[in-house]
Amino acid sequence: MQNKKIIYIALFFLIFISIVLGLIFFSLNKEKDIKVTFLDVGQGDAILIEEGSNQILIDGGENGKIILEKLGENMPFWDRKIEVMIITHPDSDHYGGLVSVLDNYEVLNVLKTDLSKSSKVWKVFEEKIKKENSETLRSIYGLNLNFSNGASLKTVYPFSKISKNEDSNDSSVVMRLDFGENSFLFTGDLPGSLEDDLVKAGIDLNVDFLKIAHHGSKNSTTEVFLEATSPQDAIVSVGTKNSYKHPHREVLDKLKNRIIRTWRTDEDGDIFYVCKNNKKCEAYSE
Repeated sequence: MQNKKIIYIALFFLIFISIVLGLIFFSLNKEKDIKVTFLDVGQGDAILIEEGSNQILIDGGENGKIILEKLGENMPFWDRKIEVMIITHPDSDHYGGLVSVLDNYEVLNVLKTDLSKSSKVWKVFEEKIKKENSETLRSIYGLNLNFSNGASLKTVYPFSKISKNEDSNDSSVVMRLDFGENSFLFTGDLPGSLEDDLVKAGIDLNVDFLKIAHHGSKNSTTEVFLEATSPQDAIVSVGTKNSYKHPHREVLDKLKNRIIRTWRTDEDGDIFYVCKNNKKCEAYSE
């Protein structure tokens, strides 16, 4: 009887290991589509871009516990590596949660501007980046990250090196993701005056999916910028009943008047785009 029990336990263990290995094999060998997830981290930004087992994380909200939960839900449990971490600007609702990410994941590359903050949390964050020994890249116009499946993530703003004393929103990193027929624009907290400067600079801003700047603040998302981007979808990363009253009604009306499908993390939760090279992205929320 004892021998049978041992045999059953051994068989169960072997079956379990086979299933786990099968899942890992499937994950590593599936088609290299692109998945873009706008994570619901409350009043803040966090965007996860996945290509197979490779991940790029743009911002991480303010709360470390929340961003770790979101990464745990979206990344395989055996994958403890993030290939690129991008900080759009040093406001705590964009980088605060990344302190915990650095504590729990291996981060190979960090992309940011030279802008700094005097806050204790920012100083801790910079120390953790140094301790992580990540490759640090300066985010500036023309910096491209190329994927093995042909996708590219390009920095379109800032145009030049950022001074350490500049306004943090004015220095927000703006990036464009292109994959087959699909294109995204990630805008951080860029104000409307600089959105219009991007248009005047003649940069190709026409995209399918636009991350609305500054959580839908009335000081962003100008008519000129919407005309240039002409998105099919707009995504607002915003916290429920936030004290800033984001997104502003004026912004929502602009989107509605242009018949732009609008997603909101406070109402829709996590928002997913699964993109195949020769097909339009499929969007859903949870």
